[in-house]
Amino acid sequence: MYPGQEPIFGKLIMLIVVLSLIIFIFNTIMRKILNVKRTKFFSHGHVNNLHKKGDWIIGTLAFIATVVAAFAFFGNPHLPINDSLAVFMVTVVFLVLQEVFRAVMEWKYKKGQNDYLYTIWQLTFMLFVIYFAFQSGGFGLFPDLL
Repeated sequence: MYPGQEPIFGKLIMLIVVLSLIIFIFNTIMRKILNVKRTKFFSHGHVNNLHKKGDWIIGTLAFIATVVAAFAFFGNPHLPINDSLAVFMVTVVFLVLQEVFRAVMEWKYKKGQNDYLYTIWQLTFMLFVIYFAFQSGGFGLFPDLL
């Protein structure tokens, strides 16, 4: 650690734990309200083969776009935002695209279930949490984040 620098690792871990807890509580409440079964942790839970292939395609495009964005944005002084934030935003766009695709597949092929509503609410809440975490500088933990 250099003089004048404070350790951020503890703050970062605390922020991740608190945000994960908030999201976990929200997801638990929404599952109960919408009567949606809990999926296994880190399970893809594809609806059908089309969903599996589409998910794979979007994931591959996300990886390629993130790598291209990293090479294009890092060290570019002409960006109006931080280069790491630009790469993060590209990744978030593809994650949103992947979750919207999931919601469409659930709506179209899981008739009579509320899984698609759960996916939409989960995505919306996650976007709000990410937005407010950045806007508040990690809820005050990182005041010069942006």
